[in-house]
Amino acid sequence: MFRDAVLQRAPNKPKLMVTLDLESSETDRERDIICFYKQANIDWSRPFEARLRGDVALGDGVTRHFFSLVLEKLSCGLHLPLDNCGGRTLIFVGEEDHRVPSTSGTLVDGDLFRVVGRIIGHSFLNRGPLLCGLSNCLLPLICGDKLATPVFEMKDCPDTDITDIVFLLESERDLTEVEKGEVNQLAMSWDLPMVTIQNRRWLAERVLYHGVIGRRLQQIAQIRAGLKDTGVLQMLKQRPDLATVLFPRGAEEVLEPEFVLQRVLWPEPDSDEEDNIEVLCKATSFLRAYIESASSSELRQLVQFWTGWTVVPEQMTVEVEADLTFPVASTCFTTLKIPGRYETFPEFSNSLKAAVATTQFGFGRV
Repeated sequence: MFRDAVLQRAPNKPKLMVTLDLESSETDRERDIICFYKQANIDWSRPFEARLRGDVALGDGVTRHFFSLVLEKLSCGLHLPLDNCGGRTLIFVGEEDHRVPSTSGTLVDGDLFRVVGRIIGHSFLNRGPLLCGLSNCLLPLICGDKLATPVFEMKDCPDTDITDIVFLLESERDLTEVEKGEVNQLAMSWDLPMVTIQNRRWLAERVLYHGVIGRRLQQIAQIRAGLKDTGVLQMLKQRPDLATVLFPRGAEEVLEPEFVLQRVLWPEPDSDEEDNIEVLCKATSFLRAYIESASSSELRQLVQFWTGWTVVPEQMTVEVEADLTFPVASTCFTTLKIPGRYETFPEFSNSLKAAVATTQFGFGRV
């Protein structure tokens, strides 16, 4: 209801557009995405359109592809070496459903988490994919719910050196002098008192709190600022319980074959020719078998190839065409076109996997 109310005020506003060059490098495209979301004084509720330079595809499918690409980079990291680690720059770290923002000072200094907040809010307003697996302990802070007390657990801390100290403090045995030195060194670096017999339990809680939340207050503030820029923070202030809608659990994103099959519109034979019916039935049976045997990850990749993102629509159409060489997706119309030339399921499966793998390089076309 909130999203619809925001978008109802936007149809007559100038269109917001972004263009990605498919012939440029991965890092250059990531720079373009960051530059786009770093723009100041933008009304993110405006009608949005994404375009791909180097691909003839147009329409809603391209926009869906854009949001899937951007949210994947938030989840998996950037190729841009922003934090001088020499590899992929991780924006969020930790286990699934316990992920927290990176403590990289470079990302904070570059105001990158404000970009993250804008991306999350912008994708939400356009009914796109969302950032999954964020730790629940961060949600009250993002909402600004001052009455709620963050509840965190050991899994929320991705730093093993900190969790090792917490385990030491929570243990029942006496600490050695070496262990006391390690605890005190960490405590003093965070302006906490040195360990004593009386404060061990309290100190364990403070170390864990600082390791999970205290080191990430700037990142959380920037995410809130980005959500405020898109207008979505207002929704969270009014209804903090909707934070679980904006930041769903990773387990909720598991796709089941039955759920996908329920949305598929299968083709019906439009000819009485026995050969055509046989080709149609064989091709569709191969696709059904592929969906039934696919993992959740493979299903998400298939749905993204088919529709442009991993959000499963109400209907996904299948067409069988005899003159196709490889499967092709018309994402604007959520239509998957599969060749009718396959004689065996392994041949069909390998061909579909090869086509699906092209999504990250272009727009679902070989």
